[in-house]
Amino acid sequence: MAPAIPGIFALALECMGLPGSGNSEGQPAAREVRVLMGTTADVQVGGLADPAPALDAAFAALMRVDDTMSLWKETELTRLNDAGHGRVSSDLLGVLSHALEVARASRGAFDPTVEPLVRAAGGLGGPRRRLSAPERRALIARVGFCRVHVDLTTREVTLVPGTRLDFGGIAKGYAADLALDALRGAGATRGLVDLGESSIGTFGEEIVLEARDPERQAAPAWASFRVRDAAVATSGGDQRPGHILDPGTGLSARRVLAATVVARTGMEADALSTAVYVLGAEKGLRLLEQRGAAGFVLERHGGQRALRATRGFTRAYGLIVAPGVQALE
Repeated sequence: MAPAIPGIFALALECMGLPGSGNSEGQPAAREVRVLMGTTADVQVGGLADPAPALDAAFAALMRVDDTMSLWKETELTRLNDAGHGRVSSDLLGVLSHALEVARASRGAFDPTVEPLVRAAGGLGGPRRRLSAPERRALIARVGFCRVHVDLTTREVTLVPGTRLDFGGIAKGYAADLALDALRGAGATRGLVDLGESSIGTFGEEIVLEARDPERQAAPAWASFRVRDAAVATSGGDQRPGHILDPGTGLSARRVLAATVVARTGMEADALSTAVYVLGAEKGLRLLEQRGAAGFVLERHGGQRALRATRGFTRAYGLIVAPGVQALE
């Protein structure tokens, strides 16, 4: 088993192997790591005699999303935010449409218009600070997915004045989806894309993921589970304490310690993990079941460590909890 990678997930790649190891097709598995999208992008591929073109295609897909949706440089998204109106690319339209769908389903717990709050709180490079109540009230008035109008026929998007978009809770999942598609398109039989250990997609092999202790980095993991041909995303306060804001209050979300989602696509898993983290266990897990996804939250229940999962998660994903962790479904 490969050594665990520290992060909200610890990856144990039991079948993919490290570069140079063999596989069932007799071809070596390949792995490349680059810094992209403000994080470490780890791409692994198997089943190809020459994996280099597949890896390059996967990283090109990641870069395409970064060049379209980043708020840390001039992109199509920043230009739309500044102009308040424009005809957008199919990439941006697809992500925005899905973001609005999850926003409606979660009643705004996930909301792509949270940018004014995030920016004011220092989440986009400014100094971190706690917003005063008057500031929060003024900024919340500029937040709300109903303030975005989309014409699917013309691909035109109009933002109510003062509204700005932030795809920080969904773009990585979409990027992972595109990168996996690139690996498949190149003929790979197995692939994995890991973006900062919070958005992971895989196909062709089963992998083991560990949900690390959300309170202490060096502590043993709380649980492990297995996935195959799925996308997994986690949102947690330990990634960057206080960085996930509740769009309804402007305060840091604190109902659970971490939320993990398994879904068909990275875009869905990414957005839902944020929504569940904001909503908390009861409403969040109900939302996952309504949308055909699965997952769990880590929390303190009566002072004890607890993992609360969607119904059937233990059996479906081989969930194993650590001693001292209470498992609830």
